Amino acid sequence: MSLKAQIRWLTKEQGGRQTGLPYGDKYAPIVVVGKQFSLSEETWSLFVTNKEILSNHETIAEVKYLSAKAPNNLRKDVEFELYEGSKMVAKGIIL
Repeated sequence: MSLKAQIRWLTKEQGGRQTGLPYGDKYAPIVVVGKQFSLSEETWSLFVTNKEILSNHETIAEVKYLSAKAPNNLRKDVEFELYEGSKMVAKGIIL
């Protein structure tokens, strides 16, 4: 099930993505919901499909877990962070 989220992408200067906003339906970064990131913890990937550009670094996206076994912890007003490896690239909130 896809949900809508508002995502604020970190700029290159803030340590975010070097290549700009991801587009298409093949982008699936690691998602962290409501806690600090640790490579030793169980991790999950989130499909992110940007649908609307709000500004240079903010989008409305459809999001859903890559795995059907992922926790059921995404609901309205839940905040999350997106990581490429150990590097945080964005913060978001479920709408």
